[in-house]
Amino acid sequence: MNHTTADIKFEEISPKSFENLCYDLLIRYNYSNLIWREGGADNGRDIEGIKVFSNQIKPIETKWFFECKHYTSGGVPPDDLTSKIAWADAELPDFLVVFISSYLTNNARTWIDKISVQKPYEIIVIEGEELKNRIVKFSDLVETYFSIDRYLLLFKEIQNYKTKFNIKPSFEFLKEIIENINFERLTFDEIGFLAINFYEQYELFESRNDYYGDFDKTIIYRLLEYLKNNLANTELKTFEEYQADFSDLGGRGIFDEIYWLEEGDTEDMKEYDFQYYDLHLNPSQEQSKWKIGHYLFVRFQDVAFEFFESDEMEIRKIEEFNSDRMDELVIGFSSDRIEWYKKYLEYFSA
Repeated sequence: MNHTTADIKFEEISPKSFENLCYDLLIRYNYSNLIWREGGADNGRDIEGIKVFSNQIKPIETKWFFECKHYTSGGVPPDDLTSKIAWADAELPDFLVVFISSYLTNNARTWIDKISVQKPYEIIVIEGEELKNRIVKFSDLVETYFSIDRYLLLFKEIQNYKTKFNIKPSFEFLKEIIENINFERLTFDEIGFLAINFYEQYELFESRNDYYGDFDKTIIYRLLEYLKNNLANTELKTFEEYQADFSDLGGRGIFDEIYWLEEGDTEDMKEYDFQYYDLHLNPSQEQSKWKIGHYLFVRFQDVAFEFFESDEMEIRKIEEFNSDRMDELVIGFSSDRIEWYKKYLEYFSA
């Protein structure tokens, strides 16, 4: 997910959570032997750890002390740091790092500058804004400590279930997320995940409507409108290596409905604006190189989108799309298919 430093609000977490957050940040920075000394006021530091610097002769092991100062307002004065400096003087780490949720007061900043030159260890102060810039690089930390958007949490939950257990999100879940989530908080990969899962299950959602009566194909329009206004990518580079070596394993959409038009049986034919395929990638190669991919074409207003997902997700936008540009789609529909597609459009426009 996309996050900014504005999502990090230190005032909304407790002092203990702030220490825990700093601890988790140090794990991301690959410190080892981390010890969280709860009640650091009594024993000189909140967290201590080891950092090993490798070289070709001998790894250098350094000892680090970390102090976490959680201030919801105002700056940290010198008096709140003196006991930590005293403990560092006694135990002589290689580095003393002070994490501050706010900032140093001017007096504290001047004092640190003066005493630093006298110490055999280095004093490093990381104030609130710099700390936010460090934390925001790890989206899982932002989500764990600062996410209050239930739709983001819901999205993450269904994405985890699909990834870990291949449990597809229900229509109710997709509807709730697509209608309410702030798409600016998602990456295009994550938006593609929603689109793929909606259209992959379109036939199921449509058929269950006889019982539940709640299926509404227009819920996806909000997502497509966002892509129309914000997506710039015009290529599907990830599909290029498979273009000459794939087969479809079935799907649902326009070209399934065209079959009924070809047969002259239009009584129950449905008007679709998409085509979804499950793809067998590299079928001519040895089995170890086989992959499953997912392809989706969607026409929306005056644009079209192509989605391709295998090891990663990619989305392409085609501006000013019409039926004469069907031969530009990477999936490679035959000229006969394209002609029948034009007849299909004419049938529903008549």
